[in-house]
Amino acid sequence: MLESASESTEDAPDVDDIAIDKDESNDEPRRPLRLRRSLIGVAVLGVVALGASSALLLHQHQKLAAAQDLQQRYLQVARQSVLDLTTISASTVDDDVARVLERSTGTFRDQFGERADDFVSVVQQADVQATGSITEAGIENADDRTASVLVAATSSVTNSSGAQEEPRVWRLRVTLDNAGESILVSDVEFVP
Repeated sequence: MLESASESTEDAPDVDDIAIDKDESNDEPRRPLRLRRSLIGVAVLGVVALGASSALLLHQHQKLAAAQDLQQRYLQVARQSVLDLTTISASTVDDDVARVLERSTGTFRDQFGERADDFVSVVQQADVQATGSITEAGIENADDRTASVLVAATSSVTNSSGAQEEPRVWRLRVTLDNAGESILVSDVEFVP
């Protein structure tokens, strides 16, 4: 039995060894725990940065899409306005003039409105039939409130003076005002 007691004491770890092992074993879990916390912190920061970047990109995309949509609206209104000005018929001239006035504002509306009666008389007396078409249109400059659009158009004109579907070429600068719900023509200039 003595042998077994001595054997068991030889196999038993020393008290100092236990303390050292215990201290060492406490350090090891702390390092991975610190590393794990650091990695979690970095991951959280990465997710936050990714989220902020995504939000910024989404906001910029929405602004760009809204600006492109507004530019398309400017082009559409400018094209339609030039068509309204170049497509005139003696039989519908009152409606044609009303359509131009309805889609205009400012000095252009005032000036066109002042001359509307004379314009109607000339178109009816000459029995004018004009059909316009848009060749090309492009935005010269634009912002949220106004735009300047260059429009190239042609019209085919027939009248009592002998014109039989004569082509007329037009280059116009159309200035537009954005009134929120509607975009209106505020000026039309001939471009040489």
